[in-house]
Amino acid sequence: MHQYARRAISRAGFLVACSCGFAFLANVGCVSAAAQATSSTAQAISDPDSYAEKISLLVRQQDIHALAAMPAQANQPKEKTLNQWRQAYVATMQKAAAQSKKEYLKETKLAHQAIAKNKLITAMGYSLAAYAVAPDRAKFRHLPWVITLTNQVAARAKADDQKGKWLESLQLYSALNSLYKISMRFNSDLQRVIRRTTLLAIYTPKQFYQMQEALLKQRQAAAAATLPATAPKATVKVPPPTFSRWQTAVKGIDEDMLLEAMEEAEHRWVKPVDYQRLILGGISALELFPKTPELQRPFPGLTKAENRTAFLADMQQIAQTVQSARHMNSQDMINTWETIRQDDKQTVNLPKAVLIKEFTDGAFGTLDPFSMVFWPSEVADFKKEMSGTFGGVGIEITTDNGMLKVISPLVGTPAFRAGIEAGDIIATVNGRSTAGMSINQAIRQIMGQPNTYVTLGIQRLGHKGLIQFRLKRVNIEVHSIKGCKRNAASDQWQYMIDPTNRIGYIRVTQFQQDTAQQLQHVLQHLLRRHVRGLIIDLRFNPGGYLETALSMVNMFVNQGTILSIRGRSTTPHSWSAQGDPLVPLNIPLIVLINQDSASASEIFSGAMRDLHRGLIVGHRSYGKGSVQNVIPIGQEANALLKLTMNYYYLPNGECIQRQDHAHVWGVQPDVNVPFSPQQLMALQMAWQNDDIIPAKGDKSPITKVLPLHPLKQQEAFDTQLDTAMLLMRLQLAQSQ
Repeated sequence: MHQYARRAISRAGFLVACSCGFAFLANVGCVSAAAQATSSTAQAISDPDSYAEKISLLVRQQDIHALAAMPAQANQPKEKTLNQWRQAYVATMQKAAAQSKKEYLKETKLAHQAIAKNKLITAMGYSLAAYAVAPDRAKFRHLPWVITLTNQVAARAKADDQKGKWLESLQLYSALNSLYKISMRFNSDLQRVIRRTTLLAIYTPKQFYQMQEALLKQRQAAAAATLPATAPKATVKVPPPTFSRWQTAVKGIDEDMLLEAMEEAEHRWVKPVDYQRLILGGISALELFPKTPELQRPFPGLTKAENRTAFLADMQQIAQTVQSARHMNSQDMINTWETIRQDDKQTVNLPKAVLIKEFTDGAFGTLDPFSMVFWPSEVADFKKEMSGTFGGVGIEITTDNGMLKVISPLVGTPAFRAGIEAGDIIATVNGRSTAGMSINQAIRQIMGQPNTYVTLGIQRLGHKGLIQFRLKRVNIEVHSIKGCKRNAASDQWQYMIDPTNRIGYIRVTQFQQDTAQQLQHVLQHLLRRHVRGLIIDLRFNPGGYLETALSMVNMFVNQGTILSIRGRSTTPHSWSAQGDPLVPLNIPLIVLINQDSASASEIFSGAMRDLHRGLIVGHRSYGKGSVQNVIPIGQEANALLKLTMNYYYLPNGECIQRQDHAHVWGVQPDVNVPFSPQQLMALQMAWQNDDIIPAKGDKSPITKVLPLHPLKQQEAFDTQLDTAMLLMRLQLAQSQ
């Protein structure tokens, strides 16, 4: 892959008391070569510009020890100011590091205590919290006690799976997969349990709900045993759920949907795939039916042991035949499917529509998280979601380890004002567990008519039990451009974060259709005020419209390829700069990103980095860089196949999309300043408290089982923004 030399320019700034959150630094205590060389080169730093350049270099390297060891220079007023900036920044970074270290020691201690009591699930939770703030995550996974705990939890998860304790097994495999996500050590086990719980949710919903309720009560009892008697109690009354008949989920499904979907994937999926891979995925899904006793109630053919044994033997024989084939064409695929159908009829006799649906879903589960079939019963909801004519609560969600995870609440929405946070796990919707739910199923549960209510049960790092939120659905209209704070008199955003040095700050929360126009107005306002440097904050920005991202890039660059897309069956296409930027090229730019900056955020930040227009500060981005096409399938074209057909590629040729076993994805910042999960939550808390004007008359009740912000009394740090400000100020100081 083409490598390039980044420009070695200083970016600088100042520690700003802007209430935007917390952060931590991993290498504060290390002694580097730069630190050892500091004293020997101290005399060489004889002028303010050289002093500023040295500070900037160490900040970009995040070598706080060397930065602290630099000699104080105050021979000139400019040097005195530079030294004050340096000292303030070092003090803040050291405090943040100490806070993170304290958190790590606390979580590790709690994990050991839980292990001693043989509370493996609790111990795993504390271990994940310690892992999140560990100075070296790779070393953490190889600690003897972590290895022992992993093996014990894996054994428990396997035992629960064999005993039919599906939800308990799902919980354990999810935790294990979080520790070993890159190696995917537990991924196949996790996917199997997810598939099984999905079957239970569709075909035995009432029984599955009872299983969920039993597990939830068990968790609540365990949590209650550790709470003080004065702890607040939940008061939200969740209405009893209604259960859909499984026949509704498979209504209208025909065989052509399966065959057309398989053929489209074989020819048009973004990477080479053959029928063998798809067929084996489908067979694995069908093998779960005879292995799941609860499914005997809706499907009587599964009740006889000899039928189950015969069906499994047939599936294994077909799988062996498929695996041994050198190549399979479409006719081989049809023949194999017909064999599966005949074997089913002669043994367990599953309904044809069920067989089609589950075989297809299993097959497409082997591709990527975004390729899937929307069956006839799901198409109307899918189209409603795409049209935007619905009431929601304002959250972006994804699936993570089989659970529904909040990517980010949308600023200004009911979810944001209520306190929903990035990283929260949506455990229940209106009392119904989300275990095994797809994103589409969850969205259908959460969305509804405006002015109605939905109750979300949230699992959050650092809290025992569930936090219940009762949210009012509204038509989501979000203003996507924010400033550093609001004007107290007018409630309008202020965008000049440092009026003295004329540094502008713009927070972009989404890439909506009108975001580029909003940004243009703000930039014109700042340019009229003679702005000298700009910081664009894309943290927690889940993305949005490609056209918006391209328009925004063109406001800053004058030449070069911005983005390209490539697929196996599509014509490559690229977008180049239009050559007429709004912002002069001599105005320095810094872009803030984090692990929740996705899609269009990655396109913008990646272009700024690769085209040498801006410095990227923060944490590696999410890694969502794939393009899906929607294709009608079936005899009446009443089902839809959403198929990944292209990947986005940055100007330097890197693919944004995070793929299995990948060590590189998304946008890697020039200056890496990671946050701990607790500090990320505090950043959002600060935005909630300081950036949002609550909607007038909004009385949506919020019930909190536990205090939402245990860190509220701790000192707040936004060291990512602090780093960007210091680098920007240093850059401007050198240009004077």
